[in-house]
Amino acid sequence: MWDYEECLKIVAHDVRNDINSLQKLLDISEVSIVDRGKGNFSRVLSIVSMTDPDDYHYLEIFNEKLKTRCILVFEGSKLVRIACGGVEPGAVFNPQEFCRSIAESEITLLKVVLPFFQWREDMIHGFEPLDAQHERILCKWNELIKELIRGGKRVAVILENLVNEVLENMNFEEELMRKYKYPKAKQHFKDHEDFRNL
Repeated sequence: MWDYEECLKIVAHDVRNDINSLQKLLDISEVSIVDRGKGNFSRVLSIVSMTDPDDYHYLEIFNEKLKTRCILVFEGSKLVRIACGGVEPGAVFNPQEFCRSIAESEITLLKVVLPFFQWREDMIHGFEPLDAQHERILCKWNELIKELIRGGKRVAVILENLVNEVLENMNFEEELMRKYKYPKAKQHFKDHEDFRNL
């Protein structure tokens, strides 16, 4: 009974998102399985309640019989996003029915592996100003993905900063290639132009 009430309280939460968008974020995230099994929703929530505040978790609840599911996103123990819906065309999500059958649902808790992209030795070119730019771009990517997972309101600002950082980097690289007559500059310029035209 407690699982039903807790489930209903959560899936009736006012933080709503599109299930397909949240699935795409899950698909691009590197995750590790923390827990998987049928039912026992309260045990999984107990695990989440004890997580590090800087950790992100996806909690996927799938009900085969109802052809419905929910994806919950936690930042630490705080629920930041939720999306529920049918997994087939025409499947309708009913919160009460979904929660009544929570014991028969497949529940998977996934921990997001952070950082998403790590600066590594093999990325270093040996020219500090260029390496510093590349590392900043990588950090901005991580910041953007984290904000997307959280469903935060700063996505547009972070994306604009990231694009500006990339454009600044491309201009800097092109200046260096011209100055030092880099033999593969023509292809590199074309790649940059393709990016600018996105």
